[in-house]
Amino acid sequence: MSNIIQLLERMGQDAQLQDAQQLAQEIAQAEISAEQKQALINQDTQALHDELDVCADVVCMMVPAKDDKPKDDKESETKPDSETSSLLLQA
Repeated sequence: MSNIIQLLERMGQDAQLQDAQQLAQEIAQAEISAEQKQALINQDTQALHDELDVCADVVCMMVPAKDDKPKDDKESETKPDSETSSLLLQA
């Protein structure tokens, strides 16, 4: 599969391959399957997708995690925790 990917990369980078004759010669010399060559010559993207088994429907999404009930900073400042309360009572 890397040969077809390398050829596609070269096709995108090399301006000389915009010429149909140059492109046909490059495709003919490439070490790819006959089906891939035919799809490239015919500019049949669907056949090339099928040949390469391309999965174009990739979906990514992020969902925030559910947090516990957020604590109020005011509540924590005004209400001493049980350990602090017991220390205050002992003094």
